[in-house]
Order: sequence, then structure tokens, then C-alpha cells
Amino acid sequence: MHECRLKAINRNLTVFNLNATIVYPVYDLTLDMQLFKKANGYKPFLVRNFVDVCQFLKKRKKSYFNVVYNLVKPFSTLNHSCPYEGYILVKDFYIIPEKIGLPAPTGEYLISLKWLYDKKLQITTNFYFTYTEDYIDM
Repeated sequence: MHECRLKAINRNLTVFNLNATIVYPVYDLTLDMQLFKKANGYKPFLVRNFVDVCQFLKKRKKSYFNVVYNLVKPFSTLNHSCPYEGYILVKDFYIIPEKIGLPAPTGEYLISLKWLYDKKLQITTNFYFTYTEDYIDM
């Protein structure tokens, strides 16, 4: 059964589940990744990066995409190099702030991922989240 669904676990946590099948092999996969911060609407914030996903999965060199990859990796089957074909699973995905590893001010954010197969936009994935800095009392 194919599924693309958000599931509310509690008031502060929503998880993402995806079951999909890629019918035709994907040899050329590019990702347009952009980070936005909410300030009278979502505005571009620090990062916009194009990544050749097939090359990245072979060598793992792009630092900004490495952050996104490390967030998704424990929850998915997207951990092998191209060609992508067949069953894809993302189960109970949520953003773990400790894995972001980049300092960010408190606020509402959007990670926009545009997936291009053979240079054509096929899928857009947007992850909205609120980040709150934790201050340690000294």
C-alpha cells in the first residue's frame, strides 16, 4: 500500500511516513535545497544549494546536504547510490534538533526540497518546524 501521510503523535510531535515505488530507474537525481526563516512570510535564510544526489551518495562531500541526509537517514531506505528503483520507505520521520548541528536563532523555519529527475521537477517536499534555543542557567 502506498502512503504519504503526516501523523500527530502528541501536541508537540508530528511524524512523516512515506511508502512509494519508483517504477523507472533514476540515474540523474538533483536536489534543490533551501532553508527559509519566517519573518512576515518565509524568507530565504543562509542556505540554497543544488546537489547531485547520485554523486553525493558516492562521496558524501556537500556539507549542507549532509545535515539533511543525516536527519533523514535513520528513518529511511534512501541510503544507497543510484540507480534508484523499486520500494522507498520513510517511517516515523521527525526533525531531531541535535542532529542539525548548526547554530540557529529561535524561530519558525522551512526546509524546502525540490527533487529533479532528469532535470525535470518531479517532487517538492517542505518541512516546517519551530526551533527554540535552550539556554543553560549558569
